[in-house]
Amino acid sequence: MGPASTPVTGHGQTSPGTCRQAVGVAELRAAWHAAAAGRFRTSTPQHLADPGMAPGEDGWSAPGEVVAVLGCHAFAGCTTVAVSLACAVAGPVRVVETAAPRASGLTGYATAELGPTGTGWVRGRRDHVVLDRRHHPGPVPLPDPGPTVAPGALARQLVTVLDAGCHPEGPYADPGWVGPAVVAAQHLVLVTTATVPGMRRLEGVLEHLTPEHRGPVVAVRGPVQRRWPAPVRHSVGPLTRSLLGEVVPVPYDAGLAVHGLDTRPLPRGLLASATDLLHGLGLHDAHPFPTKGSTR
Repeated sequence: MGPASTPVTGHGQTSPGTCRQAVGVAELRAAWHAAAAGRFRTSTPQHLADPGMAPGEDGWSAPGEVVAVLGCHAFAGCTTVAVSLACAVAGPVRVVETAAPRASGLTGYATAELGPTGTGWVRGRRDHVVLDRRHHPGPVPLPDPGPTVAPGALARQLVTVLDAGCHPEGPYADPGWVGPAVVAAQHLVLVTTATVPGMRRLEGVLEHLTPEHRGPVVAVRGPVQRRWPAPVRHSVGPLTRSLLGEVVPVPYDAGLAVHGLDTRPLPRGLLASATDLLHGLGLHDAHPFPTKGSTR
């Protein structure tokens, strides 16, 4: 036998015949649960990070401004508010909907279907708005890159509207990247209804928010505050009461209630509310007040 040679390995490598430290059952089980929940390690080298990106804790980064839209209860109108916000933005904008494919509110909304992206999303377009919805059930995949804009205007012009869906116990209840992305978003819109349950659910969500969240703007589907029924006014909790000056009413529309989002123009009153929401968030790059029958 020849003389034994000292194994030479690169960084992070193991020479042939060398055993690594055994991995315990508990660690394997934790890794399996993390993968099933969609929590994957996707770190980006610091020298490759874009200074115009808003990083999420679990690997999602979005260029420019991110508006997270969070529903306080089921059927509050989260997706409707998200698409109306996107339509009201004047610059490049996209909507990322996190709902399961069978629960998607965007299925009939796009006027141009661009098809699957190959990364777990289906992309469509409506006017100047890029629409991304999930292609498969299961864990929510990381979103694809947004629409291409001029590099110098990337951080200033692009707006991503994250339709985070319904999380009555706050964004932390969602596994994977969605909850951290809501926390990291520059802007937060909470959507509820002018009902007693809607006010109670709104108060519950506000209780779960932390100082990391920027001051939210509340979209309430129903009449303006002065026309709320007395039981609704009396059910407003202390945290909600402190935000009543930031409440934007979203008018009820019978057509939307029956048909959902489709290729017909969005109601003028809905777009006017979306413009008010943008101004409440400090985003003033909005389209002019829409004319009757307009989609913009």
